[in-house]
Amino acid sequence: MTYCGYREWAFEIFDNIKANPKLDAPVLIRSKEEYDEWMSGSPEGLDFILFVGWSWIIPVHVLKKYLCLGIHPSDLPEFRGGSPIQNQIIHGIKTTKVSLMTLGEKIDEGDIWLKEDLSLEGDNIKAIFCNIASSSIRLLDRFISAYPDIEPVKQKLDEGSSYKRRKPEDSRLTIRQIEKMKLEELYDFMRCLTDPYPNAYLEDEQGNRLCFKEVSFERARK
Repeated sequence: MTYCGYREWAFEIFDNIKANPKLDAPVLIRSKEEYDEWMSGSPEGLDFILFVGWSWIIPVHVLKKYLCLGIHPSDLPEFRGGSPIQNQIIHGIKTTKVSLMTLGEKIDEGDIWLKEDLSLEGDNIKAIFCNIASSSIRLLDRFISAYPDIEPVKQKLDEGSSYKRRKPEDSRLTIRQIEKMKLEELYDFMRCLTDPYPNAYLEDEQGNRLCFKEVSFERARK
């Protein structure tokens, strides 16, 4: 297995699965530069390449030559496309899945190998990344233990949903929006836009911004 990931939570996943006895000398690729150098050698004999939190487009010739797998933090085919964490939280979803899929030319439409429960609870994205890491470790341990005696299933794309990647300006709040939102809705909007994503913000007529970098929600005692 070759594992491609550059985020801290992706390294945590690799550190936890690399000891699986079914893996023979797994390789870790930590950057786009390392990936390009490694791929220039036209590696052979790979079972699969696993991309975790990878931000770069994988060329079609690579997708055709190797079995390329990726993890998507939603219950595919729901919430395909960009910003799946934010789009789910803003829609009020608290529990979802991480889905292990085959990567193809169309975004998030590949066959599904396995899924694992994922909690979207947490006051910030860092906490949610920790949840993703924990769920992905369980998911990949199951997959590696079963591979190659496991078959993927096709997604029912006509039953799913797809969303565009959020833009920085989508993080803007207005006073009118805030007045219409319930407190928990406002909390969800702010917590899913904590660093490293563009923070939720209010902007005045002069272009000054009030950014919300931290948030917590205290429920009333019954």
